[in-house]
Amino acid sequence: MLESKIYLKALLEGDNKIISEIYTKFYPKVASYILKNNGNEEEVKDVFQDALMYLIITYRNKPIQISSFEGYFFTICKNIWKTSIKNEKRRVMKEVVLPLLDKETELSVLILEQQRLEFYQEMFQALSGNCKEILGNYFNGMSYQEILEDLSYSSINTVRQRVFKCKAKLIQLIKKDIRYNSFKS
Repeated sequence: MLESKIYLKALLEGDNKIISEIYTKFYPKVASYILKNNGNEEEVKDVFQDALMYLIITYRNKPIQISSFEGYFFTICKNIWKTSIKNEKRRVMKEVVLPLLDKETELSVLILEQQRLEFYQEMFQALSGNCKEILGNYFNGMSYQEILEDLSYSSINTVRQRVFKCKAKLIQLIKKDIRYNSFKS
């Protein structure tokens, strides 16, 4: 948490030493992800820069509390890259040259997507500890068998029921919140 505050403050203040540290620590992981997903070095630079700009804009408008800067920043980079890929696929599929969106429009879309993610994370945090643990494991790709062994449940059927009930509770929390309708599209 302290590291996150230091990095966010450095971005706002333009502290080149800390910003260089951000590049040194996090650029390789972002580059690896994008290069493995059909990107090139130029696209890595663009995504990394856009993610930094997103953080600056977001933090200026509303200070955010994040527990893991690395995880949060990497998620932003992944979202930017996925959006970029979706836009490229649409362009290729339609075989029509779409007008290039300016950076402000792209950042606005990204901010909306990030707000949706933060809303979901907030609702996820409102779940019981047991549901957070089960769904966290499930959403991170653990099989029912692995969850059974990890959390010492009596049967796979019990694990399936818990996952189902916890997902239902999460959906209920999301739909009950007044912000839900503003995020539907």
